[in-house]
Amino acid sequence: MTRNDDDARPNPDDLLRGVLRGEREEARGKLRVFFGMCPGVGKTYAMLRTAREARAAGVDVAIGVIEHHGREETKAMMAGFRVIAKRAIEYQGTRIEEMDLDRILDERPPLVLVDELAHTNAPGSRHPKRYQDVEELLRNGIDVYTTLNVQHVASRADLVYQITHVPVRETVPDSILEMANQIELIDLSTEELLKRLHEGKVYLGDRADRAAENFFKEEKLTALRELALRFTAEKVDDQLKRHMTEKRILGPWNTNERLLVAISHSPFSGRLIRATRRKAYTLEAPWIALHVDSGQPLGHDDQTMLAKNIELARELGAEVISTRDREVARAINRVVREKNVTQIVMGRPDRRFGDFFAGGTLLDQLLAESSEVDIHVLRHARRSAHRIRYDRMRARLTRIYETFDFFPYWTSAIFLGVVVCAGYGIEGWIGYRAVGYLFLASILLISFLTSLGPTLVSAALSAVAWNYLFIPPRFTFAINEPEDYMMCGAYFVVAITAGVLTSRIRAQERDLLVREKRAKILYDFSRALADANGEAQLAGRAAESIRGLFGISAAALLVGEDGQMLAERPCHLAEFVVDDRAYAVAAWSLKNRKRAGFGTETLASSGCLSIPLVGKKDAIGVLLLVRGEKVAPFTIEQDALLDTIASHLAIALERERFEKSARMTEVFEESEKLHQAILNSVSHELRTPLAAIVGAASALGDSRVLETPDSREAILEDLSQSAERLNRIVENLLDMSRISGGVLSIRKDLFDWTEALHSSLARLRRAMPGRRVEFTEGEEALVQGDHRLLEHVLMNLLANAHAYSPDSEPIEVFVGGRGGYAVLEVSDRGRGVPDEMKNKIFDRFFRIPGTPAGGTGLGLSIARSIVEAHGGEITVHDRSNGGGSTFRVRIPIWRRT
Repeated sequence: MTRNDDDARPNPDDLLRGVLRGEREEARGKLRVFFGMCPGVGKTYAMLRTAREARAAGVDVAIGVIEHHGREETKAMMAGFRVIAKRAIEYQGTRIEEMDLDRILDERPPLVLVDELAHTNAPGSRHPKRYQDVEELLRNGIDVYTTLNVQHVASRADLVYQITHVPVRETVPDSILEMANQIELIDLSTEELLKRLHEGKVYLGDRADRAAENFFKEEKLTALRELALRFTAEKVDDQLKRHMTEKRILGPWNTNERLLVAISHSPFSGRLIRATRRKAYTLEAPWIALHVDSGQPLGHDDQTMLAKNIELARELGAEVISTRDREVARAINRVVREKNVTQIVMGRPDRRFGDFFAGGTLLDQLLAESSEVDIHVLRHARRSAHRIRYDRMRARLTRIYETFDFFPYWTSAIFLGVVVCAGYGIEGWIGYRAVGYLFLASILLISFLTSLGPTLVSAALSAVAWNYLFIPPRFTFAINEPEDYMMCGAYFVVAITAGVLTSRIRAQERDLLVREKRAKILYDFSRALADANGEAQLAGRAAESIRGLFGISAAALLVGEDGQMLAERPCHLAEFVVDDRAYAVAAWSLKNRKRAGFGTETLASSGCLSIPLVGKKDAIGVLLLVRGEKVAPFTIEQDALLDTIASHLAIALERERFEKSARMTEVFEESEKLHQAILNSVSHELRTPLAAIVGAASALGDSRVLETPDSREAILEDLSQSAERLNRIVENLLDMSRISGGVLSIRKDLFDWTEALHSSLARLRRAMPGRRVEFTEGEEALVQGDHRLLEHVLMNLLANAHAYSPDSEPIEVFVGGRGGYAVLEVSDRGRGVPDEMKNKIFDRFFRIPGTPAGGTGLGLSIARSIVEAHGGEITVHDRSNGGGSTFRVRIPIWRRT
């Protein structure tokens, strides 16, 4: 593999993000946002024009909602499109029309136009915000065109308020714009926009005058235009970086300034970081702090200094990147290309003896290979430079002393002793020069099995042993033949070459394994989070991953609805209990949104580490790790992996809370609709029996009516029927309330199904005077259930048959045992139930179109709930002869066990 090929190898983290992003984009529709600085720049017009082009290309385009605000040119552009009718909502006596999300999902057009993404829906809609409707459309694979002003972007709302002093109440999360496949800027000069305003093409009448006096000022519009341009440029820059990474395009492309500072464990790195921050602030450019792990082991002090430098870069707003590579210049050039960096900031390196063989200093290598990038070199102060060199030398000696391992040297020496003995034994047959080749082969073998140090020592020992013990004159260090000189020199050349090459190959292999392991860990973790349900499972997946990676216990302490952090024990890790001290560390970390605990500068003596879980908007909680007695301090790479896990967990938890909030909102809205429907239905249904009762009571107050026995009996009969009907309505409402609340209680009594329902039929007939009911009794059937509730089922089925069949036709009732089931059949001779509505007929408030109004629409739904609670089923069938429907209830017959 060439050096350029190795540099072009894709970053595994970027590959993982690309795979996950590709999976998400494949499963959902495409979003195109027409973006502008303010109303009136022509976003809706441009969207309609682009939609016309799509329609001309054969795409079926539908208008979900277009807010034309009375503009004639917009109305003209809407002509010819299929318009999906809006849904009317009554709110506080006002009729409000909103986009009909359900109808769009039913019709499923390939492309739908949804104007004003930041719009707030009317109360009673499925979602509070229109962008949530768009999210649902995208999840269902429908492409969406939409419009948005910069003032409605959540991350820019505060800046817009500072410019215009107008509060922005409707905002769209930045995550929605991150989902966009394309953001198209609709730009218009300030002069042209003001001209359009005065011509009445933005607002009409007094509204245009008020806008000209407040919002539409030239200086404000200019600032908003710059804000929109900058925002779009950021999104385009992000897309460019993503495309360059995915297509492996070698940069940099100097489309936008981006700085990179190379940092290490040097105390001078702090100065480099601060200087880069100042330069980035002046250029208004993003900047990156890069640490390259070359495989060189660091002592405790160096690791502490490196951690401080990285933390400083994070605090000053840098994007911190840590990567592994044996060659620092190659790693810097790779990140420069990946991130499209235009300027590098670094300290002036000291020249050392080995720089000539390594291709020069780091600066020399960067100048040779980074011709497209500007390099800024900061000098050290003279005293500081001497001090840094002294500290480096001392740190290097300390590190060698702390990490030196004698074992490979001893094993190499023992191996060479074995080779010397073997050489003595075979020298008489092969000669002393062949023994030299045997030593050379042993050096090659040692170089493949150990590192560079033991290889060089072995080469020196083997040269000395061969010279002293085998080359004539023996037992002296004198060498007479030139070939023998060359052989001794060959030992060192071969040893150095083999040792360096082997060391590089092993380091590259180790780096590849680390990258592969990291990518696999993050991919598996992302998959685990995607499969988890609920906050407990999400936290549990994170705890499992951390325990598997680092061997330590972990827990997620989340912020509750009251804003307080919940001190819960970790998911399924019983040995970890959060004590007061750990909770105090977590509370500080959550409040300041910074790490705290061991390995940091805050509460470092604590036995735990707290990492804040920060989502797109708020802090969700903390990830708390308990340090074991034998756990070594985290390396920079492990710290980066922990940050990535915490970031993934925070996003997943935030998404779970958003979904939970959306579900609660949906339940609340469904409850509101149910409440309104019940009120509307019940108020209409109660009016009839109450009016009859009031009328009968008034009639009974007339003395002339009381003197006539027939009139008195008729009034009493009306009172009885009206009271019975009122009682049935109340029972239905109470039962539905119990069913909806999950508190429907069933008394399990054993009774004869046939006899019980037959006796109940006599009482029910009073509610249907003059209606013929033909009763057929079957075999005896013992049932274990609630007699009152099952009688209620019969009552609702009879009431349904009475309401939806002619009064002149009889209602047929069958009660008895059949095929191991207790069966109840109620047949009428009405218009019947269409096949496509047989599954919907038992839904709450469902009515077959064209049927007469009346009833609460709850009877059949209640009957199904009661029957299913008894382990049975209720179905509707076409009557076998004479037309009409048959409602059949089947409940298992009780059998002695």
